Amino acid sequence: MPTNTAPAGFTLVELMAVLAIMAILGSLGVPAFRDLLLNQRLAAASNGFVAALNLARTEAIQRSQKVHVLALEANDWSTGWAVRAGPDDALQTLRKFERLPNGVSIDAALGDGFVQGLDYDSNGFSRRAGGSGFGAGCLTLKAESGRRTSIVVSASGRARVCNPDVRGDCGSGVCGNDGK
Repeated sequence: MPTNTAPAGFTLVELMAVLAIMAILGSLGVPAFRDLLLNQRLAAASNGFVAALNLARTEAIQRSQKVHVLALEANDWSTGWAVRAGPDDALQTLRKFERLPNGVSIDAALGDGFVQGLDYDSNGFSRRAGGSGFGAGCLTLKAESGRRTSIVVSASGRARVCNPDVRGDCGSGVCGNDGK
């Protein structure tokens, strides 16, 4: 009986072809994964800011006193923010929030960005920090992927997240008009 069986395994050419196909498919998936990661970071940052605003509003009502939401460094929200309560001469930090993640920044072209911070009075209404007017306005965050998210605060103090690029959500340019 003759034994003309071919040896089992792959040739070098077949192996190189499979590796080339895998490299091409892998390189196609990396940019999409990067954008997904950046968009998730953007969502987490905007949800963190809304959480700070909700905490400040709740604490202001519970304590029956003014509560502040302030940037950690010189009115730059990208460095992080804190919720503080108590008399102005002895503010107590209730919670600090970390700086914006890599790939997410403040979009200064859209919205006023609550430059001086935001206060909540004992009734839960938002006020401009250092002023007496209602604190309606917005802060817009932008990911390197191009996606933007705006946090809009109404005069009644309620915060909501919207997409400034989708008409009907918060509409184009709404933040540029102090949230009105």
